[in-house]
Amino acid sequence: MKLLKKSTLATLVGAAALTAAGAANATIVVGGENGYEFSVDGNINQFFIASDQDSAGGAFDQDNQQVANGLLPTFFGFNVAMPEINGLKVAARVSISPSTNNGSYPDGALEGDGSMEQREAFATVDGSFGQVMLGKGLGLYAANNILLDQTLYGVGATGVTAAGNQNTGQTSLGRIGWGYDYANWRSQIRYTTPDMNGFKVAVAVADGDDLLQPANYDSTAYEKEARYEASLSYATAFDGGSMKLWLDGMTQKVKVNGVSDRDTDAYTVGGQLILGGFEAVASYYDNEGQGIGGLGLGAFSDDNVERDGDGYYAQLGYRFGGQTFVAASYGESTLDRDSSNTDFGTVADLDKNKMTTVGIYHDVTANLKLVAEYSKMETEYHVQSSDDEVDVLSLGGFISW
Repeated sequence: MKLLKKSTLATLVGAAALTAAGAANATIVVGGENGYEFSVDGNINQFFIASDQDSAGGAFDQDNQQVANGLLPTFFGFNVAMPEINGLKVAARVSISPSTNNGSYPDGALEGDGSMEQREAFATVDGSFGQVMLGKGLGLYAANNILLDQTLYGVGATGVTAAGNQNTGQTSLGRIGWGYDYANWRSQIRYTTPDMNGFKVAVAVADGDDLLQPANYDSTAYEKEARYEASLSYATAFDGGSMKLWLDGMTQKVKVNGVSDRDTDAYTVGGQLILGGFEAVASYYDNEGQGIGGLGLGAFSDDNVERDGDGYYAQLGYRFGGQTFVAASYGESTLDRDSSNTDFGTVADLDKNKMTTVGIYHDVTANLKLVAEYSKMETEYHVQSSDDEVDVLSLGGFISW
């Protein structure tokens, strides 16, 4: 056995961005120069989160302080790459995400709120034909939106809306529901083409979302169909910078009572431009029957009609000396009015989430990142005339390997 320094196998599906930027990991090679390669990677992140809520009418104002994960949970990844045979490269990754939040007891018992997640367990086969992925990993639709968001290494939003409890659960939300839909971690079969002069196409069939259930459905008669996703991307580099563009889409049918079908569809388009020390990101999405943030909340009206939604976010930052990234962003997520709803201030009444975020993300070393971030969340409603607002200050950091 010998020890080598190699970049993490997490790059198979972009998971390197989820473990923390810049950290190299040690790879153990077993069986000679062309043997099996084993490696680990991961991160532990923790934040002090202070939120100040100004609710509609002042009835439910909260001043919360919390010590918790940010948008990312703790990750610990295990990777293996098999010897190349007949031009085929086979690899696999399994990761666990033990939360640092709350108490030691799982599933809400006593003081806990779930202590462990399992987000990745997949294998890949690479060859001249491209790549086939089998297992559970980050979805195709809206993956770039979250991976390029500054709050990936911060906290962002602390709630689905600016109303109600602002203590985060397993993680915070970043800009999920505040500028883009959630890509989510999906059981899937995926094919990605080889690079074609900067262009790549990827298609996947994934297990459908159970959360996309219309209100008042009969669980004994609910039928779930597969979810289909696709992505077209283009990437290029030039003197002093690089550019990336993408167009993603998804569709899934929901059947209720074995009679009526409900379509849930979405697309997103976006781009990233890096020029010198400047980094700019912008994206737009449009969905039907996805709810706020693609989380299913408010996806259907009280009479089981799909609600339309859309949103965007724009981000501009500058990287000083390659170590300190200062960025600001603004985003919105909207839902059309549910004409059958008469409740005030609920997800069914939600009109628009909007959030402004500014942050400083400083790499002390390749394994230590310090973060200071401020976000202002605002929720507007269709029926309720007053808005809800939350100010969030987060201080913390990442240790990665």
